Amino acid sequence: MTETSAPPNAYDRASTYVSTVYRLCEDPGKRAALRSGLARPITSSPRMHSVIAARVPLPREGEDRDTVQQAYYAIASMIASLPPQARGLPSPGARRNFGVCLAEAVARGTIRETSAESRLTLLTRQNERGLHRHLPTTALFISTRPGTLDWAQLLLDLRSWDREREETARNWLQDYYRTRFKAEREAARLADENDHPND
Repeated sequence: MTETSAPPNAYDRASTYVSTVYRLCEDPGKRAALRSGLARPITSSPRMHSVIAARVPLPREGEDRDTVQQAYYAIASMIASLPPQARGLPSPGARRNFGVCLAEAVARGTIRETSAESRLTLLTRQNERGLHRHLPTTALFISTRPGTLDWAQLLLDLRSWDREREETARNWLQDYYRTRFKAEREAARLADENDHPND
């Protein structure tokens, strides 16, 4: 996966935040409060403040305060909205951006390739407000088990979308097609081995 320009240890801090949100969601009342902000701007998510506001870090130099807060709130609301089968905290693994995760969902049969491509194209063309409006639908649609999405990497990408949209969008698209190519090549190799088991 293509690395972004996030500072060192940013991914670890994002992972810690994600773990915190998962723990908060064990409380049905807190989960409902976080879920109330799904696909909504912070100004329309008053129930979330008491649960998550104190856990959102201050912006770094050069970052927009509202963009940073919206990213953290959005991740919390999506995690809180996960279906029951996808609510378990995933095991640590390799970093994967949204393009990789979407390609993996295609390989699992969760979403058709044509639908995945059209959704990804739509998302990568959005400004910050549009991304937050459209992203939850696809993110939750492909979330069929724990670990479907790399929430920490998605948080970093959302946090920098206003400044690095073109780079992040390109990474999502390139990594989607790279992952699909690898999956198709592996499927072809396995099919060839099955057709010629004794060669």
